[in-house]
Amino acid sequence: MNRGAWLGLGFFLAWVFNSAAEPFQDLSFDAALLRAAQENKIVLVDFFTTWCQPCKMLDETTWKDPAVIGLLREKTVALRIDAEKEAPLAQRYNVHAYPTVALIKPDGTMIDGLVGYRDAKTFQADFLASLSGKTSFMRAQEAVEKAQGDAQKTAQARFQLGQELVREGKDQEALAEYLWCYDVGMAQVPAMVGVRDSFLTMSIGQLGKRYAPAKEALQTRRKAAGKKLEENRADMGALLDFVALTDALEGKQAVLAYFDALPPGDPRRPLVGKLVFRQFLEAKRYGDAVEARPYVTFQAEFAAMLNAAQSPSQQALPENARERLHAYVLEDGAIEAEALAGAGKLDDAGELVGKILAMDKSEKTRAMLHEHLTRAGHAELLKAE
Repeated sequence: MNRGAWLGLGFFLAWVFNSAAEPFQDLSFDAALLRAAQENKIVLVDFFTTWCQPCKMLDETTWKDPAVIGLLREKTVALRIDAEKEAPLAQRYNVHAYPTVALIKPDGTMIDGLVGYRDAKTFQADFLASLSGKTSFMRAQEAVEKAQGDAQKTAQARFQLGQELVREGKDQEALAEYLWCYDVGMAQVPAMVGVRDSFLTMSIGQLGKRYAPAKEALQTRRKAAGKKLEENRADMGALLDFVALTDALEGKQAVLAYFDALPPGDPRRPLVGKLVFRQFLEAKRYGDAVEARPYVTFQAEFAAMLNAAQSPSQQALPENARERLHAYVLEDGAIEAEALAGAGKLDDAGELVGKILAMDKSEKTRAMLHEHLTRAGHAELLKAE
């Protein structure tokens, strides 16, 4: 091969490598500001935490989208920064929810912040709108106005507005939006119960770490949920609220302690057990994990998820959404296999491993199964092919 051909091959391989790479650079924040000034770009910072699930969703979908990668390379010097390791920098830009994607001028002043997960298409639209001067706060206010008359859209829009108010440092106004969503908006929409008892309560909890009235509001509502449970231990709605509020106030270990304090036969144990299923796995309390989610129950859930993931209607979803659903089904199966193996139910665990591999035999899936089965002490259940 002559020199020209080698050079051509080199340029091609460099193009392939750069096209496949993520858009983030290994620079300090100050170095990124300097480079942005030199290249007439802005600095984009993805403030994440290691425990943030929406952050991981960004990594797996949006940040791998070719159009997003191209856009960020064209207009930004992009960084990923762990907000807990770089707390002073996160505080400088008023980052209190994760992920927050901060758009920053080369002189260090903030242009805008994009709070929460966005798919590739939504991210591109919001990013360009922010650069044009239409901030996230302005868009959130517009969304509330446009949602009038639609209960679910109004609740979603006011939750987003609350997040934007937090970012603006308007804690009192943010709390008012959050509490309206908790007490009224999301409480009236059955489809939003899951959001209410997860993302919303955790957002109020995050706010409560620096704004005492938010913490007090959670405590008041937990006390009310606890009173309902005293009157009726079978009130599952009150139990969900109590557990979510306890998690937001004190963390998952407090929820686990609550489970341990419940006597055998208490009607609250099955539901709380399901909610702390992953904590059982982390503590290698495999017997409790299998009791909380027996294999016969999981089989029905797994079959339903598998049918949903493979149904023709899923073909209409964006590819990254289908990928997330597929990955979730595989991961949920792997952790159940770990629980079964750790509890000594080896036949059930082996059967489930076979079902997972029938769905996806990739090296990534095999590696995930190997990790979980090794933790349970039964790596042999993953047979070599």
